[in-house]
Amino acid sequence: MFFILKKISFYLRKIEIYEKKKVFPVSCSKKFEFKIYKKFLNIKNKKILEYFEIHKNKKLRFKNNCLFLTLSLNKDLVSSGWLYKGNRWKITEIDEYIYSKDKLVIFDFFTPTSFRNKGNYTKLLKLICSKFKKKKILIYTLSTNKKSKKAIIKAGFEYKKTLKKL
Repeated sequence: MFFILKKISFYLRKIEIYEKKKVFPVSCSKKFEFKIYKKFLNIKNKKILEYFEIHKNKKLRFKNNCLFLTLSLNKDLVSSGWLYKGNRWKITEIDEYIYSKDKLVIFDFFTPTSFRNKGNYTKLLKLICSKFKKKKILIYTLSTNKKSKKAIIKAGFEYKKTLKKL
């Protein structure tokens, strides 16, 4: 039954894809720390490791050309996301692939509840754009996720297109 509902949901969802257009200067106090992890074994921060205790299956992403991107404040994880570099990326929300050669795809961002609505997601997106300023970057979100879309646009991304299964 769950499998059938999941298949139906693929056909009902719409994904909006955005591409980086501007790189804004980012001001961060010294309390913030932006890190990029290429390997799970490189993560020493206990608060970041807690993320993987909850999401055990996400460790496998390191083996699939993915980097883990984090923004911490006083050692607390305030926002995180993933970056993929490769030729083809599967958007699992609609079970479709996008062509991503010569582009970076950032996805699956998470901000803990206590750090939401404080600009941390937008700050992380701006830091990513600044770090990879010479690269084309794509990001996507469900069309119904208004807060995410607002942060994405505020970080310098521009709407590119909408994708749906049908």
